[in-house]
Amino acid sequence: MKKLYLIAAGGTGGHFYPGLALGKALLEKGRDVIFVTKKGSPNIKYLDENELSYQEIDFVSMPRGLNIMKWFSFVLKFLKTLKQMRSLIKLTEPSYCIGMGGYISFPLVFVAYFMGYKTAIHDSNSRLGLANKICAKFADVVFLGLPIKNGPKNAVLVGTPIREEFQVKLSKAEQIYWEMESDFGINLLIFGGSQGAKKLNFAAAEAAKKLVAAAKGRLHVFHITGTRDFKEIKKVYGATPNIELLEYAEDIYSLMKAAHIIIARSGASSLAEICALQKPSILVPFPYAADNHQYFNAKLFEDAGLSLLVQESNNLEQDIFDSVKKLLSEPQHLKNMRASYNNLTLPNPLEAAEKIIRYI
Repeated sequence: MKKLYLIAAGGTGGHFYPGLALGKALLEKGRDVIFVTKKGSPNIKYLDENELSYQEIDFVSMPRGLNIMKWFSFVLKFLKTLKQMRSLIKLTEPSYCIGMGGYISFPLVFVAYFMGYKTAIHDSNSRLGLANKICAKFADVVFLGLPIKNGPKNAVLVGTPIREEFQVKLSKAEQIYWEMESDFGINLLIFGGSQGAKKLNFAAAEAAKKLVAAAKGRLHVFHITGTRDFKEIKKVYGATPNIELLEYAEDIYSLMKAAHIIIARSGASSLAEICALQKPSILVPFPYAADNHQYFNAKLFEDAGLSLLVQESNNLEQDIFDSVKKLLSEPQHLKNMRASYNNLTLPNPLEAAEKIIRYI
């Protein structure tokens, strides 16, 4: 009989994509996998594309205010979801129940623990999220993407699983291109995250316009805006040359591979992908992330010499401009940032899924 694993992964891409990478790796090893995901989630299309089974749950995050109706709805959905998880676990008898973080994880891990099944959670960030702080009390093992000070005693540092498409190596010609020994110029990639990218989008666009003008044809900008901001950012750029504007990039790994510098938020999944491709980056933490975890993620990368950290402020446009200009005018600094990956002691994201699978 095949071993079967239940994986709860949903909400933001930072929770979903590591779960997807883990699920695909388990499938390749001949294991059965069923995902637990939020009802109507846009991520379901990726599960369908990869022929991964899933169970939708109509669950919501815990209300933060005192709205009685919201709490009433939450409690009803919570009880319904617990019953649904009990039925799923009883039917499938999984070898392990794994939560990838966020509120979607809690019902699965909580019910599995009290039914006597093996449980695990994964947290990609340098600070445990609220759901994982609670789930950790019911988990046999806590897998970590980044080091956490005073973390759970049952924590194991494995890295954050990323999609196999990032398993790429630069050819000799591409290596020369990256080292700027050719006449192709510099590729700058800008992208936000699954949340909070609006201010970054506008500040980066205004900075990029000035940088392109100053670079005199040597700078090429690829900007992934997200659907919400695309039309407005297009107006910001106007007829600026050397700009490729995208609402969304299914093959973002190709753009990241071609980039010399990346400007991004510092969500853990983005950092894992940047790390796998060993790219210098300018990180702008989302200031309203829970427990300010994006700042601590970015600080870890800055301290390792991999990134420049720019905090969101009223001077964000100028700070981004100055940071990119610094790297463009100091090619050796850019090379040193890439070389710093050779001294990195963090787990390789491309090996994270394998490490989790070996453990469970």
